[in-house]
Amino acid sequence: MTNAERYMAYLASLDKPFRKLSKIEFLQPDNSVAFALGGNNRANRVDYGLRNSSAFIQSGNLNVALKNGTRRTASVTLSNLNSSFDYAVNKLWFGQRIRLSMGMELFDGTDFYIPQGVFYILNPSNLISYSQRTTSLALTDKWAVLDGTLFGKLDSAYTIKSGANIFKAISSVLKLSRFDYSNDAIPNDRIDNVTPVFTNYYDGKTYSASQSDGSIIEDIAMTDTPYDITENRGSSCGALILKLNDMLVANIGYDATGALRLDPSQDDISDIEKPVLHTFSTQKRNLISLTEAPKPQEIYNAVTIAGEGLTDSAVWAKASNYDPRSDTNINLIGQKLYTEERADYWNAEQCASLARWQLKRKTILQKAVSVECGQMFHLQENKLIAVERTDKKGSPLEKHLIQGYSIPISEGGSMKIDCTSVVDIPDFTIQTYVS
Repeated sequence: MTNAERYMAYLASLDKPFRKLSKIEFLQPDNSVAFALGGNNRANRVDYGLRNSSAFIQSGNLNVALKNGTRRTASVTLSNLNSSFDYAVNKLWFGQRIRLSMGMELFDGTDFYIPQGVFYILNPSNLISYSQRTTSLALTDKWAVLDGTLFGKLDSAYTIKSGANIFKAISSVLKLSRFDYSNDAIPNDRIDNVTPVFTNYYDGKTYSASQSDGSIIEDIAMTDTPYDITENRGSSCGALILKLNDMLVANIGYDATGALRLDPSQDDISDIEKPVLHTFSTQKRNLISLTEAPKPQEIYNAVTIAGEGLTDSAVWAKASNYDPRSDTNINLIGQKLYTEERADYWNAEQCASLARWQLKRKTILQKAVSVECGQMFHLQENKLIAVERTDKKGSPLEKHLIQGYSIPISEGGSMKIDCTSVVDIPDFTIQTYVS
């Protein structure tokens, strides 16, 4: 079968009983595989010729959450009968990278895996008793080598000059030597040697720097830094990258393949048009339960974002929901305002972009939706699932935006998907100010 045919076979098997597979691969500095363990409750190793072991994956869990920074964490317990996976030099050690994949055995008997993330080991522990010997590993995604959790602390001030290309600046940080923070290290010595994935949304777009009287000083490319950025000694590479990301008003974090991914928030306004990754039905066995919880305390219908201009002028923007089609509009329930101060935002267009995106998130938060279901491995944060509500008149198809999910690494057990309800985006009223 082709890759596309294998993926379709995987999708077709999700509503049927299947054999779950999990695999963890221990990576070399160049991201090649040193050795791997696969299968659940069985010694089904993937042998790369480097060691013999009777170890296997005993249990564990993967957690994913939509946010800037760390998005993926996991825990895994290995049966470690012959001590091959003790946390020690020449076994598993500080800075070890692990790739996690999960999938199923297809109808033709072949294994099908989907990547779930690349991780570093945080807090290992060994259990030794008369009847068993296990190693438990707490894992976190590669943001841990940027924010100081494991690596990434700056030993001197790091400055990015005004006019620098933001994408090149982020790439330069990733290319720093993990040994002495020198520039342009060879790939195996870099903080991250995987090429980041950047959007082209901002290419050719500009922000306008304005005087307090509204006159334009100059147009500045969205992809360029409008002023110097400095992170002092003791700060982190992650803090520096988040500042660069905030200039774009973008979303940033590591994806399931282990690549740092930056996506625009500006075109992330209409959830209703996003792809639906899976459709559940209240009459199919894969949907175990659906819980709806209204969250009126978290709903806002107006958002103000305030920044600081480049010419000692204050800049801010306000997004308001007056749309009569929305049941949370200001004219119906009164104004419920959320405010945020962003000293690093230097023009009103930036403030407007964040205000619009924040209001989108906060005005449609009608209810939190929690789905318990059979395990599946192709879901992505910030994408949609749908539920055919056969319990309602007309069996409407309700769409929900994935905020995060949790999957057992072991063969048994259900997964949980945390979502927010999706409705058509109201027409927002945007006001911008330079004063």
